[in-house]
Amino acid sequence: MAIEFVRIDDRLVHGQVVTTWVKRHEIEQIIIVNDKVNEDKVQQSILQISAPSGVKIIIFGVEKFIRVYQKNPIKKRTMLIFTNPKDVDTCLSNGVKIPYLNVGQMGKNDERQKITGGVAIGDEDREHFKNIIAKGIDVQIQMVPNDKISEMSKFL
Repeated sequence: MAIEFVRIDDRLVHGQVVTTWVKRHEIEQIIIVNDKVNEDKVQQSILQISAPSGVKIIIFGVEKFIRVYQKNPIKKRTMLIFTNPKDVDTCLSNGVKIPYLNVGQMGKNDERQKITGGVAIGDEDREHFKNIIAKGIDVQIQMVPNDKISEMSKFL
């Protein structure tokens, strides 16, 4: 499996991703799976500029990523970035295989309550995380590699 690392981070590609996770997993390409980003050309341009040297950034909507994944095996060392557990759950339900799920940043809003310093979840998020865990995926909360890992299951 060329998918080395899968992360939920609503900030997408930013300093922590570029400087720590990409290096740790020797990532060659980052695939962002998000319908809104897929439709926002300005945000796509910003993300392309933020890519570290030698790392390709590819952006797909959820359904298109599933179709591409099913027809074309991923061969490069890849990091998948999502912004929410719903999209991860949808991908898993449609045959996408991942080694585990890292949750880095999910900002607080009107529907989400903080469970850790950088992660806030709401009722819908909670249900999707339960589904992901029920599919046998280990879901870990960890901002950067040197931080202690918290198991998402403890917060559900």
